[in-house]
This record gives sequence, C-alpha cells and structure tokens, in this order.
Amino acid sequence: YNEYKSYLRDMVNTYALKKTLLGLWSPYFVLNALAASLHPILRWTPGVCQLFSDSCQLDFYECEIYFFVICVVVIKNRKAVSIESYLSTLFMFAKGASLILFYKMDVKLSLWYLILCIVLLVAVKPPIFDESSEMKYFMDESLPQTLREDKDTTWVVEFYTTFSPECNALKPVFAALSREYTHEYMKFGKCDVLKAYGVPEMYGISSSSLKTDIPAIVIFEGGKPAARIKQRMNGKAYVMSYKNLKRDLLIQEFYNRALETAKTKKKNKKEKKTK
Repeated sequence: YNEYKSYLRDMVNTYALKKTLLGLWSPYFVLNALAASLHPILRWTPGVCQLFSDSCQLDFYECEIYFFVICVVVIKNRKAVSIESYLSTLFMFAKGASLILFYKMDVKLSLWYLILCIVLLVAVKPPIFDESSEMKYFMDESLPQTLREDKDTTWVVEFYTTFSPECNALKPVFAALSREYTHEYMKFGKCDVLKAYGVPEMYGISSSSLKTDIPAIVIFEGGKPAARIKQRMNGKAYVMSYKNLKRDLLIQEFYNRALETAKTKKKNKKEKKTK
C-alpha cells in the first residue's frame, strides 16, 4: 500500500500540476469519464433507477463486477507513467464493465451503450500534449547527420512507434521533460523507428516487434550515445515515469553541462571581439 501511495504521489508531482489538471478538462477525458460512470449514475438516480430495478442500490452481482474492475485497474496501473495513462486504463475497463451490466439490464440498452462507446472512440481524440516548440521529429535517416553536424548540442531522442500503447503513454512524460530542459545546447527529438529504417539499430535499439526495446530514450553528447533507457532493462520492465527518467538518464547533469557550454561559447565570442 505504501509503495502504491508513493507511486501516486510521484505521478502527481511529476510535472506542473496546473497543466496536468487543465489537460484533464479536455473533451476526451470529460466525455469518457461520463461514459464510464453512466451505469452507476442511472442506477443511483431517483426516478430513473426504477425503470431498471425495484431498488436504487447496486445488487451483489454489480458490486462484484465493480470490485473486480477496481482490482484489475490497480494491477494494470502499477507501471503507469502518467495520470493520463492511468485514467485511460480506468475508463477502458469501467466501460467494459458497464457494457456487461447494461446487457444484464436490457440488451437494447447495451447496444445503445456500445454505439456510444464506438462514437467516442472515433470522434473524440486524446489531447495533444504541449511539447517544447523546438522538438524535432526524425522521420527519415537524418538523425546521424544531425548528430555529426551539431556535436556541441546534447540531444535527447525518443525512439517510438505510433501504434505502441507504451509509446503513447510516454508522450506526456517526454513532453514535460522537453518543456523543462530544452536549451540552446540541449535539444529534444523523436525518431519514428518504422520510418527511420536502420537508424535505431545504429544505437543499440531494436525496432523489431518481437523485442521490447521500444519506447527507448537515448542521450547523445558529442554526437555519441552517453545514456540509454529501454522499455525493458536487464530483463525487467522499466517504469518510464518522469522521476525515473530524470534520475536514471542524469537529465539534470546533462542540462548543467549544456549551460556550461553556453557560457563558454559566450565567453569565447567576447574574447574574439576584444581581439
């Protein structure tokens, strides 16, 4: 329990709480929250609940289903890396449970609820997380060339695929890191492993769907890999939370060196001008 409590506290303190809470007010989260809680709302609303049952209280079977959902969500979210991914998992299982319970109440009602969930899935897209305005996307084989031409800059590059749930869960965390640590001499980028053919393998990252390297984050200093984190490290799943990445990738140390580089460059320019 204490470990889980600490994990939730770390998620809340991961990045600017105001930005996170504002993001949760997006149509995607609000509408999915309403859809996920539609069954208990109808069951507890006086005047409506009588249409489905003699009592406005959940029966034993319904309580059993919701208790099962709570257990599954807690287990599934042990390695969640953000509040957004935590809620997405919660909504998915809650809507699944609601569909089963609506079917128990009325088959037609369950069909209407299924249509509602499909419409939400198609029409309401997840929010786009604010990244650094200088985020660079490597959609081809240009990453090695960029590293060769810009050796003074430290690059933090995420290797990802668009269809991976783990990569999608990492989006708000990587976006938060880029907002906080982007600098003239420390930049962030994202490399699509399916479009940049052969590039991930150059840096020890497998793009094969049979392996679990993706998502992976590599920090390049002087054009060479200086730190690396993969989805699985030493045979174990790695939790890519803001706190873990910042600590294990030594983000702050690289940022401090980028600041020193900027000072040195500025000092050298002044000395050239005086000469």
